[in-house]
Amino acid sequence: MVQLIVTDMDGTLLDDNKRLPLELANLLEELYHRDITFAVASGRSPIALKPLFGELADEMIFICDNGACVMYPHEAPILHNLSSDVIHHVLDLFHHDPNTVPVLCGFHHIYFPKEAGTEAFEEIKRYYLSFQSVPYQNLYAIDEPILKIALCNLMGTAKHVYPIMMQEFEKTHELSVSGKYWMDIMCKGITKGSAVAMLQERLGITAAETMSFGDYDNDISLLESAQYSYAMENAPKHVQQHAKFIAPSNNRNGVVHVICNTLGIHLENK
Repeated sequence: MVQLIVTDMDGTLLDDNKRLPLELANLLEELYHRDITFAVASGRSPIALKPLFGELADEMIFICDNGACVMYPHEAPILHNLSSDVIHHVLDLFHHDPNTVPVLCGFHHIYFPKEAGTEAFEEIKRYYLSFQSVPYQNLYAIDEPILKIALCNLMGTAKHVYPIMMQEFEKTHELSVSGKYWMDIMCKGITKGSAVAMLQERLGITAAETMSFGDYDNDISLLESAQYSYAMENAPKHVQQHAKFIAPSNNRNGVVHVICNTLGIHLENK
């Protein structure tokens, strides 16, 4: 019996126009009445995630920055910050690479270099809010705790960024390709899956009672944390191999359809 549902956002719950399902509010209300916990697990930062849900956000659980920030309703957030040495090392690696833009993700603000090109800036705006562009050298002086560094490369991070990061940080930090143009670095042991495990322990819920949805590499640990694991139809094949089931695509409202069909929920506009 499903007691916990955890879903990724981009490419999963959101359609390609970054819109939430119209039925979500009614679905969450029905899940609440059934005492089923619903949580969001995203590579997005808190300031770019919570506003999407409006008033619904006040009572929701958010796993942000791939698990580097976990937020329970009416509680202080649980944060896992990168050390300044690691931040500086990443900045050093890409200081003279015009194609790779480091995005420093704090709890309150997002920082990226003014030197970023227009196309990279437009890509950053698709996923982040409350951002500040500063001269590259000033990124070294940011004193806000940084939860994650996202690296944007419009030529493709899997080929052009991930190998460099693996060589430098494979043994000491979590590295994850989170999109065609994105990859992330977090503290060691910090993943969506580890955050879900913490949530399961807190709620007294097992993997056999958990349903999860995802579409990209940074969702693999999330999919592996649930018995009812669904990779989206639009997910790459290697991601689908880590799930037990395939859900209709994000543009076909796959998450809502699977939840409703599995739990026997009937919603208007379903």
